[in-house]
Amino acid sequence: MTPLDIARQPIDRFIQAVNAGDAEAAQRHVAPEGRLVFPGPVTFHRVADFLALSGPRYQRVGYTYGAMELAQPEGRTVVYAQGTVAGVFANGTAFDNVRYIDRFEIRDGLIVSKEVWSDMADLMRRLGL
Repeated sequence: MTPLDIARQPIDRFIQAVNAGDAEAAQRHVAPEGRLVFPGPVTFHRVADFLALSGPRYQRVGYTYGAMELAQPEGRTVVYAQGTVAGVFANGTAFDNVRYIDRFEIRDGLIVSKEVWSDMADLMRRLGL
C-alpha cells in the first residue's frame, strides 16, 4: 500500500459516512481536536453540527472524489482532493458537477482538519438561494 492509500483510508470512510448521513460513523474518523472548515469561513468540530446545518438546504447531496495528491510538509500528512458535488436543493432544484477541493490533514489515522474550497456558494447566489 502506498502512503497515499494509507492516508486515504480515513478520508474514504469519512466521506462514505457523510454521504449516508451517518454523523456518528463519520465522527469516528475525525480526531477529538479535529475541525471541518467550510467557505465563509464556517468551522465545525462535530460532524453532526455540519450535517444539521446542511440538512435543511438539500433534499439530497453526494460528494464524488476525483484526483487526490499527497503532500508531506514538515512531517505532516496532507491530502488534496478534487471532486464534484451533485444533488437536489430543498426547493427541488437539481445541481451537479459543482467543483470543490478539500485539504485533509491526517494524523494517527484520523482527520485532524478538513478545509473546503467550493463553487457551491456561487451556484446558490446565482440561483437566488
